[in-house]
Amino acid sequence: MRERGRRTLARAQLAAAHESLARVSPGVGELDESAIQDLLRSDPDAAVALLADLSAATDPALRAQARRLAARLFVRAGRLGAGTARGYRRLEPGAADEGDLDVERTLQRAEGRPRRAEDLVARRWTAPRRAVCLLVDHSGSMRGHAVGLAAMAAAAVVLAREEGASASVSVIAFAADALVLQPQTAARAPARLVDDLLSLRGTGRTDLALALRTGARELAKVPSAERLAIMLGDCRATAGADPLTALAGLDRVDVLGTSPDEDAVRAGRALAARGRGRFLAATRYAELRSALATILH
Repeated sequence: MRERGRRTLARAQLAAAHESLARVSPGVGELDESAIQDLLRSDPDAAVALLADLSAATDPALRAQARRLAARLFVRAGRLGAGTARGYRRLEPGAADEGDLDVERTLQRAEGRPRRAEDLVARRWTAPRRAVCLLVDHSGSMRGHAVGLAAMAAAAVVLAREEGASASVSVIAFAADALVLQPQTAARAPARLVDDLLSLRGTGRTDLALALRTGARELAKVPSAERLAIMLGDCRATAGADPLTALAGLDRVDVLGTSPDEDAVRAGRALAARGRGRFLAATRYAELRSALATILH
């Protein structure tokens, strides 16, 4: 973590990248939380990008304030609510006291002549126990706004576990290497995960295959669950093996695409298709919230 978090951004760099800097930080070491809140309401993507970069400011007082505020706001944004149906569901056979009668299975069980109630088989929709691994790209292509969205996604998957939508959750940040920020069998506060992700500055190449294999190892710690990997990044593999050959041990791979470029979208769609999952655009704050709600509930 220390090695990946050394690079900082000087005030001149922040001012060049964010026209709202003077409004939210009128002086060295100062951060106006109400101005950040106003910006979040009027332009959430600008606020996410600014907070992510302020969390890497060279100014230590400004950096500390931004980290505390970002953790609070990104965890709040990660609370997606329970207004949608939960995850992927499937038809499972069961007792006839619930669901629709499955005539074929009933005849098979009763050898063609059902006589008792226990001979009847119904079908009902069930949501399988699910283990989730969030794979967050932290290569050189992930900076500013994308880092903020990644932090919000980490908060969302951890909160989904607390709300019972997942059996367990792990979070892995990857570039040319893979860093397990939360193991599958452990639990950390969402704010701590947000802070860790904001401290990592994008660098190096992208080994998607390594990330997928590392995620599969974490998910294998919960062998009886459906194993879902969520890949957040632009899906451009610039190191390692072909990611399409690294899906062993994963029941499903959903992709949250952070780049609108055609080649990135094409790569993301190919990975999701091979992983029996879905590709959802996540280039903006509203898109990410919608995509996470679709996947996690």
